[in-house]
Amino acid sequence: MKKSLLLLAFSVVASVNSFKAQTTWDFSGAAWPVIAGETTAVVKNNLGLVPGPATVVNFAQIEANTATFSDGYSATKRFKLNGGGYTSTGVNTTPTQRHIIYKTNGNSSVTIWYKNGGAGDRTLYIGTGTAILASKTYSNSSDGIIYTYDYVGPARDLYIYGDQSLNIYKITATNVGTVTLGVNDVRKDMKASVYTSGSKVYVSNLESKNTQVNVFNANGSLVKSLTTSSDANFDVNTKGFYIVNLKSEAGEKSVKVVVR
Repeated sequence: MKKSLLLLAFSVVASVNSFKAQTTWDFSGAAWPVIAGETTAVVKNNLGLVPGPATVVNFAQIEANTATFSDGYSATKRFKLNGGGYTSTGVNTTPTQRHIIYKTNGNSSVTIWYKNGGAGDRTLYIGTGTAILASKTYSNSSDGIIYTYDYVGPARDLYIYGDQSLNIYKITATNVGTVTLGVNDVRKDMKASVYTSGSKVYVSNLESKNTQVNVFNANGSLVKSLTTSSDANFDVNTKGFYIVNLKSEAGEKSVKVVVR
């Protein structure tokens, strides 16, 4: 009898020690409002979001979209990667743009509810930042997929990204720690100001000569480019939302503006 009780007690302790709390990032929730996208690296709800180069202006776009998955989960919004996690000259083992980071304290089970962002084979990657741990290639852009990966190893950052655009609806992970973006993930901001009046865009308070000014439309296309050493203004003839990116030895800054 005593032996049976000891075995039962050991079983209970083992179960408690193996249990790891689950974190859920449901992009249909109020914590994730509709947004056109992130232009600089940021941590939201303990999830690191890294757009990468200044030309990426629509990564982490959240928009209304309904989807139902095989487990009964129904979504009302989606999180759009809006492109691959590496450039055409890069390698799939090393994400340099459009990727998600979460910190695990050790062994972790991560599940991703997602859809392809277009036709043809598209691959979801989970990696360490320098190596791929798991991948899933899927060709159906109409139906969603639920993919689970069980990580076994030490505490580290895990990276989630795709070879092309993927739309993510929910992520869950166990044993989640506090993510901290490295210096290579976050661009230094400069003090310069950008604002609009009518069709004119104004750039002022420049701290450095030879400031590169690039203007991108909502689709990420470059519509104007110039270099200036002093306060400047210029016209953008088409109404809409734009991202004005400033870059110089003083740092880098991206500002969303509206041309009316």
